[in-house]
Amino acid sequence: MLQLLSLTLAYDDARFFGSVMFTDTDHPDDKLAVVLIDHADEPPWFRLTNVDPDGQDPTDPEMVEADRIMRFILRYTPWRIGRTTADFPQHP
Repeated sequence: MLQLLSLTLAYDDARFFGSVMFTDTDHPDDKLAVVLIDHADEPPWFRLTNVDPDGQDPTDPEMVEADRIMRFILRYTPWRIGRTTADFPQHP
C-alpha cells in the first residue's frame, strides 16, 4: 500500500513542475517511488514520468496515485496554470 511522503509543485504564471514521492507501507525498506510532474499544453494539462525506468506504465500504483492527486489539485485550482474549470475534464 502506498503512502504519500512528499508532494512538491512549483508554479509560474502559466506552468508548473514538481514531484510526488511515495513509500510502500508493506515494504518500508524498499526504495521510494518518485513520479515527476510537468506541465502539458493539452488535457489533462500535466505529464507524469516515473523515475523508475521500468515503472512508466500508467497502471503502476504510483502513477495511478500521482494522476489522482494531480486531477484533484487541478480540479480545484486550474487557474494556477492559466486554465479554467471548463478546461479541465471533471471525472468522478
